[in-house]
This record gives sequence, structure tokens and C-alpha cells, in this order.
Amino acid sequence: MSGIHRAPILVMAVGNILRRDDGFADAVLKVLAEEELPQEVELFDAGTSIIDLMDVFHDRERLIVVDAVQGGQAPGTLYRFSPEEVEAEAIPTASLHQVGLLETLKLGNLVDCRPQATVVIGVQPGSTELGIGLTPEVEAAVPGAVRLVKKELGL
Repeated sequence: MSGIHRAPILVMAVGNILRRDDGFADAVLKVLAEEELPQEVELFDAGTSIIDLMDVFHDRERLIVVDAVQGGQAPGTLYRFSPEEVEAEAIPTASLHQVGLLETLKLGNLVDCRPQATVVIGVQPGSTELGIGLTPEVEAAVPGAVRLVKKELGL
């Protein structure tokens, strides 16, 4: 891993476009890819296999994860939280991929691969049934999520 220059900020989409609203992060990443982002920002589609991505976190200052999140609110509700808040049970949310993310970050901490700061931008899904395409409520939340990510980037 040494010798590889990495952008200090990673925006990582987590999800499965074949499960309706679980494709939310992919939709957000596609909009961000059309934006003028600073060169210190890298966009990355992780799919659903977070545990395999520890080396992708290596040498990062910040990690912004975009994901579908079960928080018990209306579909399309946006969330912003840190993994520390989830571990402390300070917020009642559960990423559809939270266990993999939290465990990967803990493991990364043990081997000195964890980003210095991590935040999750999530949406309450309406449906994660098999199918392609976001529900209208989640589709309508994509621009708001893009704004939240850009705010995290200081844009």
C-alpha cells in the first residue's frame, strides 16, 4: 500500500442497484461525478462488499459514506451521522450495510488503516425489494444528499 498516492477525501457509495432504494448511493455518486470537485476528493462505488475495501481506506483523512439507512422515518428522509454515534447508540439508525462498515472501520483501526474521520449520509428507503429504480420519495432525496455531501466537502 505504500507508495500509492491517494486523494485524502473518499466519497464512497454503498449499495446494490438491483434492490430499488439500495441503489440510492449510486444515484448520488453519479450526480457528484458531474460536479466540479476538488482534486483531493475521490469518488468510489463500493457495491455491498465493504469488508474487502480496507485498503481503499488506507491513507485517507476523511471518508464520506453514502448508503440506505433504516431509521424508522418516512421514505426519503435524509440522515447524517458518524460511526461513533451508532456504536454509542446515540441515534436509532441502521445502515443496510452498517455491520460491515463498522466492523471494517474497527479492523482498520487495529491495523492503522482507518480514516481519520468518517461520516455517513443516508436515506430512509421505501423499498429494497428486487428491482431497478428508486422509489419517488428516495429519488426526490438525491439532490438533498448531494448538497449534504458537498457541505461535508466544504463546497
